[in-house]
Amino acid sequence: MKLTKEQKTELAQKLTSPWGHVTLICDGFKVDLQVQRYTAMTYRVMTFINGEFKGLWVSSKNEHPEQKFLRKLVKPLYSPAFKAKLEKIYGKRAFAKEERFHLKLTSYVPDFPSGKAAISHLCKVSESIQVVPE
Repeated sequence: MKLTKEQKTELAQKLTSPWGHVTLICDGFKVDLQVQRYTAMTYRVMTFINGEFKGLWVSSKNEHPEQKFLRKLVKPLYSPAFKAKLEKIYGKRAFAKEERFHLKLTSYVPDFPSGKAAISHLCKVSESIQVVPE
């Protein structure tokens, strides 16, 4: 069962205030979304699967079914400025052929910038979503 547009807006509204909380059942997993302090002046929506978050889920080396509920973060291994220096040293053709210069690091993080982003992500990756009544 998918969420309706009204349910999505209602859930996103609950996650706009500090310390807001929503519990969902997504593909058989209990997913808790909680608004928590991220830095001194910002709040983020944190994701907990079956009441916990494990550091094992962060790495992309091993696949876990819980990773699909987390935000995927892909970053290049080298900064654009460093790549430009390497391109000058090796030349354009050699630089383009060398795969190690274009490597990317993938990780999964439990925070989302807003409730709307978290709900949209869960709707995209889940087959069925149910709201757990409070």
